[in-house]
Amino acid sequence: MARKLDTSNAGLFKRALSRTGSGGGSNAALFGLSGKMRHREIPLEQVEPNPDQPRRNARAADIAALAASIGERGLLQPINVREVAPDRFQIVAGERRYWAFRALERETIPALVIDTDDVQALALIENAQRVDLHPIDLALTLAKLIGDKGLTQEQAAVLIGKSQEYVARLLGILRLPARIQEEAPDRPAVSVSLLMELAELPDEAIQLALWRRAGDGLTVKDVRNAKQERKAALPAAPSAAPALRALRSNVHKIHSLRASGHALAEDQRQELRALRDAIDALLRE
Repeated sequence: MARKLDTSNAGLFKRALSRTGSGGGSNAALFGLSGKMRHREIPLEQVEPNPDQPRRNARAADIAALAASIGERGLLQPINVREVAPDRFQIVAGERRYWAFRALERETIPALVIDTDDVQALALIENAQRVDLHPIDLALTLAKLIGDKGLTQEQAAVLIGKSQEYVARLLGILRLPARIQEEAPDRPAVSVSLLMELAELPDEAIQLALWRRAGDGLTVKDVRNAKQERKAALPAAPSAAPALRALRSNVHKIHSLRASGHALAEDQRQELRALRDAIDALLRE
């Protein structure tokens, strides 16, 4: 019998499912889940790989390395499964993690049980969790999940085991110029962090200029320095502070004149009243 796994990630997903979306309905409608997506600790003997999984022949060395990592640090992200029969589960995403648990001779494995027969949704989830997926392809996959299925960024974050902030920054790389998006997959040395930093530069010309240096060891620090240089080069935003300082000084001078016995003429009083009305009008805006 599958046992419920109490984890912080499960709580996060539960909150994401129960949240009301911008259209007024519950996000539990995602993929037709009807609120049944849940975490379980499932006996390995009840789990089976997907026979249509194209990556069945994962290298033994990769599985061994993953098993060693799990043995040392634990499983950072549960596998995704769907229930195909009572107490029988088929892997949607995470087959390498499944084989690593088998190699470790574990009896159970943490899993996120997805209650859906939506083939497109299952394919997208599996694609989003591929370890060899390029960040731009992952961003495109998540954008499709969000656009086609009404997925929230928080739900997408849970599915790939990342934070909502990470997903937001990842989606931001889709705003990069087309040239960068086309060339990035052919430059494996360019990290997702570098792409995120580039995407947060608002000037396309600077983005492309930095990208031309990508093959010469461009770093995240280089991009951040470019951000700071651009910020420093921008003209200061107009401020009312100097005018307010001058107004305070002049009001103080008039007070000093009054205190020394200099009375205001009637036309000067009228001018002060006009200024007061103008200040009141500014405060009402």
